[in-house]
Amino acid sequence: MKNTLKKGYQFRRVYRTGKAFKGKTFRAVFRRNTLGCIRLGFSLSSKSGKAVSRNLMKRRIRSLAPGIKRGVDVVILPAGKLDGLRWKAVRADFERLVKVISETLGDGDG
Repeated sequence: MKNTLKKGYQFRRVYRTGKAFKGKTFRAVFRRNTLGCIRLGFSLSSKSGKAVSRNLMKRRIRSLAPGIKRGVDVVILPAGKLDGLRWKAVRADFERLVKVISETLGDGDG
């Protein structure tokens, strides 16, 4: 994905002005942007799991990202250890996140 959050000020802006979501496998903070594209950022430390687990989580969530409405910045944080994380649980949480984003930000054109 070309459009990602990489800089510290981008993450701080989302944390400061965004809305929170808490699922079973991950937490997220999201806010509307004016770019008209989806930007994902991940905040995964080594405490959440080894590199293989962290990268697997990122790949899984990136594959689901087209379901989000356009013009949203999302920061993803793990809700616990990533070892033994199930795809079904991640997908279910992400679908709930998409629903919360569309209800919160309106428009429903995603």
